[in-house]
Amino acid sequence: MTPNRRITAFPIWPLVLLFFVPMLAALLGCFPKLVESFYTQGWYSLLTRFLTAFTGLFSFSISELALYAFIASVLAISIHAIQRREWKAHLRWLVRLIAFGVIWFYVSWGCNYSRPPLEEQLDLPLTPPDSLTLRENVLWSLQTTNALWRPVQDWNMRSLDQEIESCYHRVFEKLPIKLMPGTRRPKFLLLPALFNFTQTSGMFGPFFHEVHLNSELLPVELPFVLAHEKAHQMGFARESEANFLAALVCLASSDSTINYSGHFALVGRFANLAMLQFSDGDSLLKTVRPEVKADFKAVRERYQKYAGPISEFSSQTYDAYLKANQIKTGVENYGEVVELIMRWRQRNRL
Repeated sequence: MTPNRRITAFPIWPLVLLFFVPMLAALLGCFPKLVESFYTQGWYSLLTRFLTAFTGLFSFSISELALYAFIASVLAISIHAIQRREWKAHLRWLVRLIAFGVIWFYVSWGCNYSRPPLEEQLDLPLTPPDSLTLRENVLWSLQTTNALWRPVQDWNMRSLDQEIESCYHRVFEKLPIKLMPGTRRPKFLLLPALFNFTQTSGMFGPFFHEVHLNSELLPVELPFVLAHEKAHQMGFARESEANFLAALVCLASSDSTINYSGHFALVGRFANLAMLQFSDGDSLLKTVRPEVKADFKAVRERYQKYAGPISEFSSQTYDAYLKANQIKTGVENYGEVVELIMRWRQRNRL
């Protein structure tokens, strides 16, 4: 005689939420001003003030530890399911974990994808730049980067963090947007390989609002990447907008090496524009001074050390993630900072 087993129905609510919450977030894209008023400047502002104050108490990344805890939970549930042959129970727990993660992502940060575009908030010109303006911007980028080059030494992270924070306050004093509260303490991972093999320079952790940096970043990269990840904490989800604000912040610094980091992050994208738009693009690129080219070579070599299937899969996954969150161009959105910079310079006659 076999004992009676209690038969439990598979819960539907996690699956419903798993599909409903992203759809609701996408629907909010039709009402960006409401998202800005009630979510970004309301709920999110309060939440990030609390979360960054809490996570800022720790030198290590709570986001990283939570990731390991999630992986351990999945493994433990899977092993238990194999031993007991309770696949349905295993699937229930897995769906619940994923549903909770998706829900908290949008509640805690993800709805910022639906706020008004930054160019709309800044009232940037809508008219696309003509060929003369394009050329002027390319020359501006190349010449300024050449003029600002200098060897960049290793940074004192506390001093750099304070300077980037000061520059953010300086920049936002002139913008019609409130500076988001938060401590924004930069952190490095306990296992840097997570960033290295996915070729990730930095990451904002949306679950606990932590700013992360790759510990192998070169000194020339560090100021810009730090400013970029801080922009994400401030609720600017689009990569082009985070790049744009990072550039403004680096260019606003009184430290010429931080200025150079900002221009260095832009000049490669302007160089690509020159190659695509101008017949003499090759000639223009020959004007880049050898020291700047050497910096590019060093960054390229850092990336190439870890290039492979993992980095390719990571890029494809992130591209799909961005497109699922209303960024139609996917990872190409990073490069759209060029248009924002040109429209900003056009508006301010720089």
